[in-house]
Amino acid sequence: MAEDAWRMYFAEMGGLPASIVFNDGIAKRLGDLPLTHAMKIRIPLKSPRGDGMTTREESGPVNQLDETFDKIITEHGGEYLGRVTNNGSRWVLALIPAGPRELEAALNAAAAAAGYAPEIHVEPDPEKSVYWQDLYPTEDDRQVMVDMEVQGALQQQGDDPAKPREIGHWVYFQEETAAQGFAQWARDTGYRVDSIAPAPEAGPLWLVRMTHRGTLQLNDISGHSLTIARRAREGGGQYDGWESPVTV
Repeated sequence: MAEDAWRMYFAEMGGLPASIVFNDGIAKRLGDLPLTHAMKIRIPLKSPRGDGMTTREESGPVNQLDETFDKIITEHGGEYLGRVTNNGSRWVLALIPAGPRELEAALNAAAAAAGYAPEIHVEPDPEKSVYWQDLYPTEDDRQVMVDMEVQGALQQQGDDPAKPREIGHWVYFQEETAAQGFAQWARDTGYRVDSIAPAPEAGPLWLVRMTHRGTLQLNDISGHSLTIARRAREGGGQYDGWESPVTV
């Protein structure tokens, strides 16, 4: 649908990495869907990596099966919500109408044709918890997701994420005293504070602009963005992201 917005982020589940793909756009209309049951499909991977994620060789076939499941679920009146890959398994998550026998049969047949043996679990879910609890990102997850998207956009312009460069950050506060306190923390932590001033484009807010030197490798940039965002929230502020020049 036009409102769909598919996004991806990484998290940790059970001490292992997890890749989550979900429909961010469906959140606004989820409560209006007349679907009362959650379907969770576990597809054991044939040859996962040592960390439980898909290998390059298996990602193609399992992603194709995922797309087939999406089509089958939709044809049977359900709503495909997303997928989670973790600990040697691909989980496909959906909301469906009651009485899923024909749907389960179609899913099992498609999986068998692709050489997989899924485990299908269906349970009542009037609160749509399968989406809000199993797929929807936390504030930290969403920050990493944004970092990945900006990193990817810069790479498309030729950026080398491993190259060090100056990276700027913006943080907004309602009060000058909160902005000054945050700026002092930033200096003490090793950031260069470039300015603390009213933000004319954002109404009666104070903007702290700060800089650090680093790379855009995800563990590096997200280490900074998460630290800054958490500290900003603690002080009543709002982290507004970072910028970097294309560096080759």
